[in-house]
Amino acid sequence: MEDAARVVAARGRLMQALPSGGAMVSVAVSEGEVRPLLTGGVAIAAVNGPESVVISGDADEVAEVAGVLAGRGVRTRWLRVSHAFHSSRMDGMLAEFGEVLRGVEFRAPNLPVVSNVSGVVAGEELCSPDYWVRHVRATVRFADGLETLRGLGVGSFLELGPDGTLTALADGDGLPVLRPGRPEPIAVMEALGGLYVRGIEIDWAAVFPGARRVELPTYAFQRERFWLEPSPVQPVTSAVDAAFWDAVERGDAEVLGVDAAQPLSAALPALASWRRARREESVVDGWRYRLGWTPVTGVPSGQVLTGTWLAVVEDGADGAEVAVALRSSGAEVRVVTAVEPGDVAVAGVVSLLSVEATVSLLQNLLAAGIDAPLWCVTRGAVSVADGDVVDPYASAVWGLGRVIGLEHPDRWGGLIDLPTEVDAHAGSLLAGVLAGHTGEDQVAIRAAQAWGARLTRVTPAADTSAGWHGRGAALITGGTGALGGHVARWLAGTGVEHIVLTSRRGIEAPGATELVTELEELGVQVTVAACDVADRDAVAALLAGIPDLRVVVHAAGVPSWGAVDSLTSDEFEESVRSKVAGAAHLDALLADTDLDAFVLFSSVAGVWGSGRQSAYAAANAFLDGLAWRRRGVGLVA
Repeated sequence: MEDAARVVAARGRLMQALPSGGAMVSVAVSEGEVRPLLTGGVAIAAVNGPESVVISGDADEVAEVAGVLAGRGVRTRWLRVSHAFHSSRMDGMLAEFGEVLRGVEFRAPNLPVVSNVSGVVAGEELCSPDYWVRHVRATVRFADGLETLRGLGVGSFLELGPDGTLTALADGDGLPVLRPGRPEPIAVMEALGGLYVRGIEIDWAAVFPGARRVELPTYAFQRERFWLEPSPVQPVTSAVDAAFWDAVERGDAEVLGVDAAQPLSAALPALASWRRARREESVVDGWRYRLGWTPVTGVPSGQVLTGTWLAVVEDGADGAEVAVALRSSGAEVRVVTAVEPGDVAVAGVVSLLSVEATVSLLQNLLAAGIDAPLWCVTRGAVSVADGDVVDPYASAVWGLGRVIGLEHPDRWGGLIDLPTEVDAHAGSLLAGVLAGHTGEDQVAIRAAQAWGARLTRVTPAADTSAGWHGRGAALITGGTGALGGHVARWLAGTGVEHIVLTSRRGIEAPGATELVTELEELGVQVTVAACDVADRDAVAALLAGIPDLRVVVHAAGVPSWGAVDSLTSDEFEESVRSKVAGAAHLDALLADTDLDAFVLFSSVAGVWGSGRQSAYAAANAFLDGLAWRRRGVGLVA
């Protein structure tokens, strides 16, 4: 321990002596595409995945490389670091750091260690000071290390650290022990529970010393209902009263929203208003549910499929992994890009299409008289564990699919989300769900487990709205509408200094002038800008003119109506463009901006579907997926 402390102290001292001016940028591209762009002052600091690389070095040269990649459409993100690690900017401390290490006694580890320097299981080199010097300078081969572990049969990864940064890179197989903003005991227990449901044996006796196991009641006595139960109002109201009197007894004027210097007669109306507002909020809390996931048991395996199945793919795609899974389970499989009237005898249709193409596929199935069940299969579209949503556009398929299930239940199979890598076991689970014996129509497959979607009641959290203070500027898209105006009024009372409202018509929108006057009377600066948020260049120009932007609220979008079987491609595009394109542009253009809040207004239409609102449901499911994807990579949402 003394040696370790000495090494850490020496490393910190040496790092402080290094010159500043370095930078690190994460780029969503392969190592092979980055390497030809490297200059003398830029190195590959880490290879975290097939298309996840970090470059490091002199800030100007790093910016130049990142600019070239961004020009090619590659997503880049600047990292907040003290130094440009794993680059030539570390060279100034390597020799002295090596001298410190030569005074340390090394011992071989008791457990196998996969080296981030080589990406393979390490040997005697771990006991060499030179290895740890290389560790500071060399590329971090994280992706190779994951591949090595998978080759050794490792299927679950536990991240020991203060955040879940690396968990997102494990393709749904990782769990973080700790997460920011969560109490450590709860976060650790969630991690242990996550390991347990993945089939990892936990020594619960060590976790709960002296505890004893109790038998669960038999199924006959569970008395569970399928439909949602009404929430009791009285306990919620009692909780409000308890919070109210607790704040009164503590004299907490800030929580109660009153001026402690006022006489009681002046404060009483404010107290009554606070209590009335909390009661109203508590009633709304009783209506809140969240989409969660539960393990699906009894998924059949083996030869569970019969007949001919169609795997419908985009032009240029092969659908090989899905086709292999279906054939291995007994089906005859044809991989096609379209359906024909002669396909009426097929047993099932598996769509791997984008959301727009799925609309056309359903219409073609109806026109061809094909009544086989339609299953929409996606990858990284829904969040079972933090960090596993990688494609919000695939999330839109889930919003559309839920509406198809309402409008055409006789032709609907369901939705299945696959992991990034589909091995034999995941393929077997896919076929088992397609066979229809589980009774599930919304399933996510992760590692060795299938998960079914469930709506679960949200436990009301402590009220934190009174403690949130805004600052700087806030942008509200769709800001001149009813929802945007409501948000603007609330933000004006939180400390935000400048509110920018956008809509296509700008100040010409109905009620815009009156809203500006109202907000200015509340003491904030207001700007109304005409901007089509579906136009990336227009959004970029808008953002460039907002100094100190801290809050982004995306409320733009219009409801649309129309059955999915009559929806044209132009109608679908028009219905989703402002919600989807606007959110995507804001996400991409502000990826490197430090924001206090990034708020997306979605709808229950994307969660449980809504008849004749297929495009609207798809757009809102995209917003849900985007929020999960941002949170998975550590951005606010």
